[in-house]
Amino acid sequence: MKIISIKVSILAALLFSGNLLPTDLIAQRERGIDRPDMVIFLSDDHTWRDSSVYGSPDIETPNMARLAKAGMTFHKAYVASPSCAPSRAALLTGLYPANNGAEPNHSRPRADIKKLPAYLHELGYEVASFGKVGHYKQTAEYGFDVARHFNYHEDIAIPKALDWLKARDSKKPLCLFVGTNWPHVPWPEDIGKIDPAKLKIPPNHVRNPTTRKWRARYTAAIHKMDRELGEVYDLAREKLGDDTFFLHTSDHGAQWPFGKWNLYDDGIRTPMIVSWPSHIKRGVRSDAMVSWIDILPTLVEVAGGKKPKHIDGYSFLPVLLEQTKTHRDVIFTTHSGDGNNNVYPIRAATTPDGWKYIRNLHPEFRFTSHVTKNHGDNGYWQSWVNKAQTAPEAKRKVKRYQQRPAEELYFVTDDPYEQNNLVADPAQAERLAGLRKKVETWMKQTNDPQEVFGTAKRIAQSGKVNIIIVFIDDMGWSDLSCFGGKRVETQNIDRLAAEGIKFTNFYVNSPICSPSRTALTTGQYPQRWKIGSYLARRKLNRERGMAQWLDPKAPVLARELRHAGYATGHFGKWHMGGQRDVGNAPLIAEYGFDRSLTNFEGLGPRILPLKDAYDGKPPKKHDLGSADLGKGPIIWKDRSVITAEFVKEAVKFIDHAQVTEQPFFLNLWPDDVHGPWFPPEVLRDTTDGSKRELYYAVLKAMDQQLAFLFDRVRNDEKLKNNTLILIASDNGHEDGAGSSDPLRGSKTWLYEGGVRSPLIVWGPGIIESDASGTINDESIFCSLDLNRSLYALTGTELPKGEILDGENLVDTLLGKIKKSRKAPIFWRRPPDRPGSKEEDNPDLAVREGKWKFLINYDGRDPQLYDLDADISESNNLAAKNPEIVERLKKSIWKWNAELPVDAGDPAFQKKRK
Repeated sequence: MKIISIKVSILAALLFSGNLLPTDLIAQRERGIDRPDMVIFLSDDHTWRDSSVYGSPDIETPNMARLAKAGMTFHKAYVASPSCAPSRAALLTGLYPANNGAEPNHSRPRADIKKLPAYLHELGYEVASFGKVGHYKQTAEYGFDVARHFNYHEDIAIPKALDWLKARDSKKPLCLFVGTNWPHVPWPEDIGKIDPAKLKIPPNHVRNPTTRKWRARYTAAIHKMDRELGEVYDLAREKLGDDTFFLHTSDHGAQWPFGKWNLYDDGIRTPMIVSWPSHIKRGVRSDAMVSWIDILPTLVEVAGGKKPKHIDGYSFLPVLLEQTKTHRDVIFTTHSGDGNNNVYPIRAATTPDGWKYIRNLHPEFRFTSHVTKNHGDNGYWQSWVNKAQTAPEAKRKVKRYQQRPAEELYFVTDDPYEQNNLVADPAQAERLAGLRKKVETWMKQTNDPQEVFGTAKRIAQSGKVNIIIVFIDDMGWSDLSCFGGKRVETQNIDRLAAEGIKFTNFYVNSPICSPSRTALTTGQYPQRWKIGSYLARRKLNRERGMAQWLDPKAPVLARELRHAGYATGHFGKWHMGGQRDVGNAPLIAEYGFDRSLTNFEGLGPRILPLKDAYDGKPPKKHDLGSADLGKGPIIWKDRSVITAEFVKEAVKFIDHAQVTEQPFFLNLWPDDVHGPWFPPEVLRDTTDGSKRELYYAVLKAMDQQLAFLFDRVRNDEKLKNNTLILIASDNGHEDGAGSSDPLRGSKTWLYEGGVRSPLIVWGPGIIESDASGTINDESIFCSLDLNRSLYALTGTELPKGEILDGENLVDTLLGKIKKSRKAPIFWRRPPDRPGSKEEDNPDLAVREGKWKFLINYDGRDPQLYDLDADISESNNLAAKNPEIVERLKKSIWKWNAELPVDAGDPAFQKKRK
């Protein structure tokens, strides 16, 4: 332990008498007085009021209390920005985010800017860092002599810091930064003796048992932080001496609504307690307004240095020495975004007399965050949305979090949770104008670019059409009873057909799963993205010349709709990446979906099937390796109820969208009629166990399970009149299971039975009233056009820099006209499906008007059919129409040459050799 010299004691006496100025400290140091060791303890995501030191009645922080008793507690300390990286960059540069370049989260300050360690090095200090001080790995870039254990929740950082300090043997003065990860999420599951029922729920939160459960976990995380604070505080005094300068603060508020990422006080106001026994009186409370950008110059002056030039912060050492009771006359704060979450630029000004002005630069944006998206870390949000369906007060809070006005004005002294926006109060017009001007002047002074970082989610205009796409896996063209099926009655789908439009000349763009889904998703031929057959194991994908997953750079309808303000959900089979042994594929969320639940051919939350044949034997798992991939929570369910689970989650998603006042885009993609077929026991008992009868039993069960979704829409007048439901199949039936009569072929074949799909369009308030219950046998179009038409229907901008292969046929879809696609529809067979021993599967095909042309890569076996007269493709007219054959052959060669080759093409094998 260091011995405090007589000179220091005299110095302390002078300080407490109020006669010593900060410049005198510098002079004393120049005459040989020791520079103090300094310890800065940073907590992560701790809302200032959630501590007994700041008045919390139920969150005890005894070590913060010990520190407060030993020094000065600031009541009005603020961070510069309420997200990790910009907040910490401001601390370590003394500059506002706009001036240091670290504006959005995860960004870095400019390399040319002098950082805090460099200032202290010039004063002879060793500067060490343990834990989260900078933003994780960025910590090492700030120039610390020691920077260790800074990775995400590397919770050994505190004990390692203690071990290092115990073992340290240096005569240099020390500035030690210790950053705990607590109470940053994930919050601990073990809450100890905390009773959730006794916790106080803030008035801007929704009160329910789920909130209490998560509040208890958050409280437990604060307790962890406080214990670590105590350990560091005690060892610092033991090792460095009682007169160590010790500062504790947090980088911003907690990950609760209206906290982190917001400029409300729960986001920007921070605990700050400073102890320095020979200079700061014990148990002092200060109302001086200080900012995190002021910490750097304060530490430099405490260390005996002069105020740094060309920074935004200035030292609050005079406040610590009680030479003044004030510091700043206004606090400015800023927020930009965190990746593609909370892309919401905000600026604010707070004054000492309790007023707060907030400027939301883009009120047309919807405020989204990890709170609304990452349900693993914030399991309460969905419970808030659920309660909002029946409780107006809960709905008001949910809406207020996600929709903001252009300006907000609060008198925080009387309204600490900032609930009463006084912008429209005439009595505050002059005050509003003054604060508005202050913010504008500050933005100019800092050269604030007002840039939008990331892609925002807009608030959609009212009245936007909701979209539901039911894309059934491996269902034949004539399996539905409304399309002539005789084996089972699909009464719920039939009812939609009777009230909507049936299209009989609709096509998918591949006769097999993955490419068919890719075309509908992207609006481009799937071969552009090297997806020509079903995605399988990594080795097999390579051998067939295919991608491992759909490139996230591809244009995706859901992503563009999400940006336009839609809630987007995918429930059901995905099969565009994340299957078999391909565990590093993107999550479905990365393609623009807010919520997803899939099966064994996608990543993210999923339901995996158990095959129960009701034969007395245990059900068998059917996951094709998915359970070993991780990447999301997994639930095992009987295969016969998988679609019911998808439907249940889809209905929850619709309820959520209604509460948050968003139009929705919903994929409901069941895979029941894809083998293996396991109908419910009651339907299985009616079969003879054959492939075909099991198939139709499953089709019947699927229709019954879809009814819950259809009824949810039909029985809500608002939804019924503003929702479009589209039902189709991704390709033809599996051979020997369903039926496409009278079409030729089945799944994997380029004949009509492989690529022609039933299409039902339902929307009583959207389609032409005269078109209800009609059949359109004339319009020829495909999934590419469906994709493109939905952009037009929803008024959504097309993806920038992309050319879609589809055409806008929205008026055809809605029954206003019977226009067809102008361009031909092309197909390439799956590279691993050359046909059978009895018959070749043509390599390429095209439909133009009434003509369907098929041919092999080498020009063999040209086939031409007049589909108007020969829907069964039984009369080859190629020899009789050489001019048509030649024209279509040229168009198909040209189309195919523009696409990457795959293993079905002989050129692929030559290229590999």
